[in-house]
Amino acid sequence: MIRVYFDWNVFTELKQKKSAEEPFVAINSIIQNNKNKLLFPYSPAHLRDLQRGFNKTEKSNAYIYDDLLFLEEISQNYCLYVDSKDKNVRYDIINATEYFDVITVEKEKDYTFDELFTLDSDNSFLTKFKTISTGIDINSIPDKYNKVKSMFANLSEENNIYSLMKDIHNITSSPEAMEKAYKSARNLAIEGMKINGQQKQWESPFDSIENILAKAPKKQTFHQKVEESLKIANKDKELTRFDYFTNYYISLDTYGYYGDDKFPNLIDDAIHAFYGAFCEFFVTKDDNTYHKTKAVYEKLKIGTIVCKPDEFPLEFQKINADDKSIIDRIVEVISNAPILLNTVDDEQNPVSLYEIKQPLVDFFDRLQISRYEEYNSLYMYKKIRNYSDFLFWSEIKSVVDKIVANFGIDYNFRKEFDDFDKEEIVKNEWKGRLWTVNNIVIVVGYDPDTFGLALKFMTPKNVD
Repeated sequence: MIRVYFDWNVFTELKQKKSAEEPFVAINSIIQNNKNKLLFPYSPAHLRDLQRGFNKTEKSNAYIYDDLLFLEEISQNYCLYVDSKDKNVRYDIINATEYFDVITVEKEKDYTFDELFTLDSDNSFLTKFKTISTGIDINSIPDKYNKVKSMFANLSEENNIYSLMKDIHNITSSPEAMEKAYKSARNLAIEGMKINGQQKQWESPFDSIENILAKAPKKQTFHQKVEESLKIANKDKELTRFDYFTNYYISLDTYGYYGDDKFPNLIDDAIHAFYGAFCEFFVTKDDNTYHKTKAVYEKLKIGTIVCKPDEFPLEFQKINADDKSIIDRIVEVISNAPILLNTVDDEQNPVSLYEIKQPLVDFFDRLQISRYEEYNSLYMYKKIRNYSDFLFWSEIKSVVDKIVANFGIDYNFRKEFDDFDKEEIVKNEWKGRLWTVNNIVIVVGYDPDTFGLALKFMTPKNVD
């Protein structure tokens, strides 16, 4: 199956306009008519988008639960989420409303800084913090940084750890203050690096950043700079793809490349883009998200297609195969598809590799033909082109069932994919499917080196 990740703004527009306005009428039609081809997973980032408006009013809460029902309808509760322990992506079927209820709590009381120390009955900690100097002379900072200085009002009056902690608490506990602090810091950094203000015209944003860094006193590549900051933040913890990806994305914003006005949106968009890297399509309506995501995917060689809603119907049609038989599709590929490689294997047998632009059974996008002395082998697999290295059970079932629909009950009297197949795969004992048709042996197998599934035809020379 083909995974499509919708940014929350696409879900919102689709819900409102699916019956009245293009391109959402077309998108809704694609969803309804291709349920055996497409998956639309959601993530906790979608739930975070909804959390912002929760508990404001009973009416707004009702709208949110209605949005969750729509999310369930489109996603069918297929969920991608980051494991907080190792930051690796996990996948499962999780009811979106129930997940939202688990992670959403009543809005907590807004504590003042001093109230955080209510267990410190004699205020001994506060007293100690007030006696320790920071070593920072905030008042000696040049006037051009007054916007930053204004955020440290307590430190300006009393130079001690208590004042510094209080200012930091005020910034981080207030979205408005955090947003102001981030934008001020970003603007000062851009000014300090003498960036020309034409970032949206950068054809290759990461190359442009490399050129900026090359002129800096500390000679570092962009990757070295990211890695250094990540190691400081994560200490001895192993760095993950999540760490690198989100840092690359946010760093683009700090250099002013399609900068976001709201800091929380920047964080959520970075996480949405990360989950999109586990799908074939990432669809967003937001211009800033679109450009930053495309840049990061290109830099990290992630093959996910980034598009806007009006582009998605056409992009989908490019890879949407009609319902011809598997044999007809294979003949079509061999006759018309571009040959990516002509070579020989270790035993000097000729090998040809074809690209299947419209994936066979909505999955296999590569066909390798190996020509041996007595037979030819046609081997179909899926090239790993993004971060995903897993399959939902339904994706495996979809592939197997479509092949079974073409060739019928197999040699071992097995038909559609079922729970018995799941048990065998878990035990690494899966027999797959096997057919013999006119002396051609056809095998569906599980191969972890080729994205889990492979389809193989072995044809005697006199059949070719």
